[in-house]
Amino acid sequence: MAVSDSPQRTQFQEAARIRREHAIGVICALTVVLLFSGFNIMSRVGSTAGFGVWDIAALRFAVGGLIMLPLFLRRRFAGMALAAVIRMAFLGGLGFALLAYAGFFLAPAAHGAVLLHGTLPLFTFAVSLLLGESVRRGSIPGVLLIALGIGLMAFDTMRGATSTQLIGDFCLLLAALCWSACGIYVKRAGIPAVQAAALVVVVSAGLYLPVYFTVFGIDGWIAVEAQDLLVQAIFQGALVGAVSIFVYMRSVHSLGPNGTALFTAAIPCVTTLIAIHVLGEFPGRLEWAGVGIVTLGMVAAFAERLINR
Repeated sequence: MAVSDSPQRTQFQEAARIRREHAIGVICALTVVLLFSGFNIMSRVGSTAGFGVWDIAALRFAVGGLIMLPLFLRRRFAGMALAAVIRMAFLGGLGFALLAYAGFFLAPAAHGAVLLHGTLPLFTFAVSLLLGESVRRGSIPGVLLIALGIGLMAFDTMRGATSTQLIGDFCLLLAALCWSACGIYVKRAGIPAVQAAALVVVVSAGLYLPVYFTVFGIDGWIAVEAQDLLVQAIFQGALVGAVSIFVYMRSVHSLGPNGTALFTAAIPCVTTLIAIHVLGEFPGRLEWAGVGIVTLGMVAAFAERLINR
């Protein structure tokens, strides 16, 4: 009897493991939404506090690199070739951060929320198709709704944009493309989330900080208020520079790149609400409509994943 019950027990344990893994992925994805929404706001705040693009990026990598260094030293490159490690660090760390900060410094926070994080589901879906990755056809209607909502929000926020803002918008789109490609790259490489995050942060710090300190020293950090420096160090360095990368990679491990990216469609909505109170940036009617459509598309796509798991 014990022998005949064994397969059933194994199936039950496997089903429980899958449910637990899915729950972990959802929790990590929701954490990403909160951290990235704050990233949009705090990056904009940092640009008005006296930080330059290079200064805030250095703060991110210095603090994040110190936090992740012990984890990196355990497995170092995890058997990956140096070129592959640098490519991953550029996509998820150095390239993404510098392009994102440049975009935030040149364009309003609303542009960053829409063009950086709002486009992640679209870029991830497109890159997956180009690389021959499997995508859920049932998610296409939800993705199309997200695209429509993002389009409305982008049109509303970009009306009357200056040439400087348009350059910032282009930087934000490139940053979104880098992050989407990094998620897929990590998933294909099969690297554990902790190790992937450590590689991205520590290697980016190793490449960027020597150049930064040689060229700028610490003048950019000294020029700002101590309170602003501390707040940005905690948020950009610890929460965004280390924690957000780990939880994103952990969500990718559980839900896949496309499943995780679906949650990021909520970031423009959350950022819009926060920006009203923190930055006094009020959305227009089209942007509110876009928020509703994006939310509907995200719910539709995620519901399809739940029904057809």
